[in-house]
Amino acid sequence: MNIIIKERCQKILRCLSERTQKSIRAIAGVTGIPKSSVHRHLQTIGRRQQHPEAYLWETAEGDAWLKRLVFGVIYCFGIKRGIGSESLSEFFHLLQLENRIGCSASALREMEVKVKAQIIAYGQRQSEACRGEAPIRICVGADETFYGLPILVAVELASGFIFSEAECENRTYTTWWEQVRGWFNREQWDCRFMVSDGAKALVKLAVNGLGCPSIPDVFHLLYALSKSIGSTLVRQQVRLEKQQQVLQAKLRTASSPDIITDVNAQITTLQTQQQTLARDHQVYQQSLHGLSQALHPFHLHTGES
Repeated sequence: MNIIIKERCQKILRCLSERTQKSIRAIAGVTGIPKSSVHRHLQTIGRRQQHPEAYLWETAEGDAWLKRLVFGVIYCFGIKRGIGSESLSEFFHLLQLENRIGCSASALREMEVKVKAQIIAYGQRQSEACRGEAPIRICVGADETFYGLPILVAVELASGFIFSEAECENRTYTTWWEQVRGWFNREQWDCRFMVSDGAKALVKLAVNGLGCPSIPDVFHLLYALSKSIGSTLVRQQVRLEKQQQVLQAKLRTASSPDIITDVNAQITTLQTQQQTLARDHQVYQQSLHGLSQALHPFHLHTGES
């Protein structure tokens, strides 16, 4: 019986082998690729088809999406967030993409270097393209961010384009101007205003360096208002809540009808005050929102200044 089963299995394998050979010859005839290369490619595809979603990456749409995923992860997390290549490699392995892309730490590190070079080259090409034309209107935002050392950043607000970004411990006007003058010239750029937190060095950079008005950013302005008005409203809310808790405790232990009536009246008065305070807080929030919209340096949807 075992001999019969073995012979049948061998016959089936021979049939499958003959069909495979015919398929390889047919593919080679259509594509013009040698049969050995077709066979090697089919084996590679077979090794890649280990997971249910693997078929998607063989399509043109899946391949394009996969490229977008890889470059998006490298740009957002590797370049912008400074996450190491080892962590990115682990992420791609968890997605079971090791048979689709070169996701070793060294390969991703090399790809990150190439992406950075492309970004720099793109900025240089755009800068060259802008030269010789009429001055371009820009709205600049300048601030310091901290990743160990202060990083001086100058950004075009409407587009989000980063003009300069450099580590520097000294945040005086001189160090700011050293970074800005590398890209700024009045023949190429017409700076309408510069938004900042109001630091003296940044105000001087706007007025003396860029030759434009200095505008305080909305965040610090609204923060100053919230410290004076918002904090007062919150303190009043807390005070009324504590008073109501005291009256509720007194009401639970009261036995005299006169005392109960008096406490209920006081609770009703507190509730009326709380309702009034809640309406005031709502008006305050709406006013902050309206002020933010009125002072925003450019349109949120169109990007126009």
